[in-house]
Amino acid sequence: MVVDTILDTLRAGLQEIINYINFCILFIQNYGWHMLFGGIILYYVYKQFIKGMLKSAFLGYDSYKKKKDEAQYAAKYHKDPDLFAARLSAQQERAQKLQEKYDEEAKIHQAKLKEKEAKKQQEVLRLLEQSGQAGHKLGEGSSKSFRPDYHPLMGPGTSSNYRPPKRTKCGGGGCG
Repeated sequence: MVVDTILDTLRAGLQEIINYINFCILFIQNYGWHMLFGGIILYYVYKQFIKGMLKSAFLGYDSYKKKKDEAQYAAKYHKDPDLFAARLSAQQERAQKLQEKYDEEAKIHQAKLKEKEAKKQQEVLRLLEQSGQAGHKLGEGSSKSFRPDYHPLMGPGTSSNYRPPKRTKCGGGGCG
């Protein structure tokens, strides 16, 4: 008997949960589009109006907090100028260490670049020696130009100007 009453209460509780889930599904089926559009409208209103109001309200607190921190900082270092001098010298030492590290890394990088360039030049010279070609630079020696008075940037010469044909009333020849 005790088992039957426990089973009945479990069935009743399970039936209530099933009824609640069915109600939620039915509500979403009937009002889903309304809920979606309402959510979109609420998001737009929040983004346009409420977010700006909250931001301006908390901006006052942020500026108060910033001023308070600056006042505490000034009071702390105003009371003890040696502490301020020690902090300033520590900052300068840190900056100096960083600068020295950067300079050292820059020198190492320059040395690597020079080494890489020298290797590349050695490789090119080795390839030239293997191929049997002597290093000949363009423009060395006497090079004869085909047209000594030709300058390509000056425009076409007199003989190569394009002239469109005359337009006539009759196509393909004369009318006559």
